[in-house]
Amino acid sequence: MEESRSPIHDIVNALWRALVALGAPVATAEVERWGFTIHAALSAFGREFHNHDHVIGLVEEGDALEVIAALYHDAVYIQVDHGPPPAMAAQLANVLAPGPDGWRILPGADAPAARDVLAVFGRQVGDVVTPTTGLNELASALVAALQLEAALGREDRIAIAACIEQTIPFRVDPVPELHARLAGLGLTGDVLSIATRRAVRLGNRDVENFAENDAARFLDNTWKLLPESNPALHAPMVYTVRDYRIALHKMESFLGWLPADRVFHAWEDEPRPELHARRVARATGNLALAVRYLRAKLYSISLVESIAALTGGDVPLDYFMGGRKPVRPLPIRRLEQFLPTLPMAADVDHALHRLLAEGRASESSFDTGPSPLGAFLHATCGERQVMRGFEAARAHWAAGGEPLAFLEAQPRVVIAAIARAAAEIMPARAAVLRTLADRFA
Repeated sequence: MEESRSPIHDIVNALWRALVALGAPVATAEVERWGFTIHAALSAFGREFHNHDHVIGLVEEGDALEVIAALYHDAVYIQVDHGPPPAMAAQLANVLAPGPDGWRILPGADAPAARDVLAVFGRQVGDVVTPTTGLNELASALVAALQLEAALGREDRIAIAACIEQTIPFRVDPVPELHARLAGLGLTGDVLSIATRRAVRLGNRDVENFAENDAARFLDNTWKLLPESNPALHAPMVYTVRDYRIALHKMESFLGWLPADRVFHAWEDEPRPELHARRVARATGNLALAVRYLRAKLYSISLVESIAALTGGDVPLDYFMGGRKPVRPLPIRRLEQFLPTLPMAADVDHALHRLLAEGRASESSFDTGPSPLGAFLHATCGERQVMRGFEAARAHWAAGGEPLAFLEAQPRVVIAAIARAAAEIMPARAAVLRTLADRFA
């Protein structure tokens, strides 16, 4: 019978098996100590995607070097963890130091194991690296090389660093440059080819959720990234309507820009051409649907934000929408319970509407799975109006426009409906909300 283990067991066991397979001369206590530092790093508060589950999923396949790289590749996440993981800080202190513009590579990184990592990443002592230029991946690879310096040979350490380098996401084809740098480090023939293909394989697996066949599951992982880049969302019952809108808008802007051919990469026969083409095609479809989903949600939150501004100011999202989860065994009032049933528009895209109405694959730590207000607006206003409304909202945010002027350009029936429903949720604002509803009736 198959048994589940705690993440700390999975991590230590995977590292131990990989090192044994490579014939590494290490004691159990050393392997445990390294595994404990990885586990501690992945346990940091605020990690919802780059955590144990993600890493343990990656070590379920691949050769020993790929497994070790997968274990270490997300160990350091400076902007989320507010610095290096405490369990790894001492090792990194000699090779990286924070500064006003990023993290500077120190002379201590000129030691042999660290120097090879720098070469794999195309970096040198004195460079300043930021989270958007590979800081986290470089720091993670440095930790792996420094911890495993006595356990593995130079070629194996370089191969691990190459895998971690390829997890720097969303670049114009980075593989030819990596291949050239590995050749410059002395890798040749089959060793060079295998190291490059292994690195490409791990890099693709790291973002494999972009090729999900189920859009709801793809959006699940997208939602897990939101709190990592928006600390305000760590307090689910406290973050405001505006906090939520800013987080969604940042994600919409990024996904709206991201070309699918920057997600997955290929080298030689890794992966097979037909698999690579299928992944890129699925990523293209998922990105397009995710952007429309985010825009539908942003349109709904733009109306909520403006109504809140006109009736007393920004509020915690839970205060306007009703609680996400009951804190007592009693029914909980939610805004959508008081929305009217209005005629359905003719141009409702059913795939998008299903995502809004039924939700992503699961609820997140800070948000409900379904988007009932988004579904209401999508059904009532139709696809074209929702997307036009989003464009108007984006211009409104950029210009810092007046909330009333923005609302007056939107379908009046839905403004009145939302304001009346909100009056049932916020008794303290009920009078002013009903007055606003009457204005738009």
